[in-house]
Amino acid sequence: MPRFRYRALRQTGGEVEGELNADDERAAVVQLQAVGNFPIEIRSATETAARPGSRAGRPLPTRELILFTRQFATLMRAGVALDRALSLIADERKNSRRARLAARLLAAVNRGESLSHALGEEPAFSRPYAMVVAAGEARGDVGGALARLADLLERNRAITQSLLNALIYPASVLVVAILSLGFLFAFVLPRFEDLLTSFRHEPPWAMRALLGFSALVQSFGLPFLVLILAFGAFVLVRRRNADFRLAMDRRLLTLPGLGTLITKVETERLAFLLGSLVAAGIDLPRAVSAVRLTSTNAAIRAGLADAQRSIERGDGVAASLAANRLLPDMALELVRVGEETGDLAPMLLEASNILRKEIEAVSTELIALIAPLSMILLGLIIGAIALAIFGTVMEVYDLAS
Repeated sequence: MPRFRYRALRQTGGEVEGELNADDERAAVVQLQAVGNFPIEIRSATETAARPGSRAGRPLPTRELILFTRQFATLMRAGVALDRALSLIADERKNSRRARLAARLLAAVNRGESLSHALGEEPAFSRPYAMVVAAGEARGDVGGALARLADLLERNRAITQSLLNALIYPASVLVVAILSLGFLFAFVLPRFEDLLTSFRHEPPWAMRALLGFSALVQSFGLPFLVLILAFGAFVLVRRRNADFRLAMDRRLLTLPGLGTLITKVETERLAFLLGSLVAAGIDLPRAVSAVRLTSTNAAIRAGLADAQRSIERGDGVAASLAANRLLPDMALELVRVGEETGDLAPMLLEASNILRKEIEAVSTELIALIAPLSMILLGLIIGAIALAIFGTVMEVYDLAS
């Protein structure tokens, strides 16, 4: 009889792993559900543990994932049966990716798989997503679990969008400035050099400086660009090494201004997701493990791994997070209060709200500060070049007359 490896959620909210013998995956699901467990993942014991690369389909864009989750949550909270809700989503727009995703989930549910297990097989859904749904299944509130997930996704998208809005304008000004100056130094100023050579006239010092820089751009501009691209490719390749990635991400967090902003964004997501998982009934070590997998910074992930081990040893959540400097002091105080009062999840969510407001304030300040400064700097550079060119033109005009 085939042997299967499984991960399942107990009715108490704790997660359990193990192996069992069954005729097929559906029979394994039935066995686990018969003893009160809700399967999250089931695979043949002979398969490799690298599940993400074997899952079918492609990830959904964030906007599509939010729409799917919100629609699914609305249907489930309205009392629509699970298979009927998936069928309605699959039939709404049959050629859309959301519809195809719903159709695959419906087929899995009809085969006897739990919804959380079916979600775990899809690359569109992260491990915390499947865990929250599994907790909702255990508590009989899948609709509420999906609603919390929709709130989480919408919040993350809103924060990302606010940061992008803060960076788009200065980035666009920088790109325009580089292109404009590159065109001037590579194509416009050499024409003046030819003109001055024909008149055998020594240009003003400002024009001499510009012509010297123009010669550098023409001689070394392309090699410098190739060097930058090669360095970028080197960094991308080296980031596959765990030690290099960890060292680089730690250095990134220490950069003035940018490092502080990145830390706030990461810790805000950490607090909100951890609070959401705890509120959904996930035990703390598993919740911290799931949050660790969603972090984009290797240094934060390493700190969360240490915090998870501390919590498993019996240390408090606040003490474990403080030891690895994963939350600012204000947020840690709220977590300590939550531990003492038994309201850990609400305090984590409150800490994330405070951090989100700080991120929005920083984004607003960045826009208010960087936008005028970038315009002033660009105007000064272009103005200085224009004055040098105009002075040279006037001298050439005097010579010609």
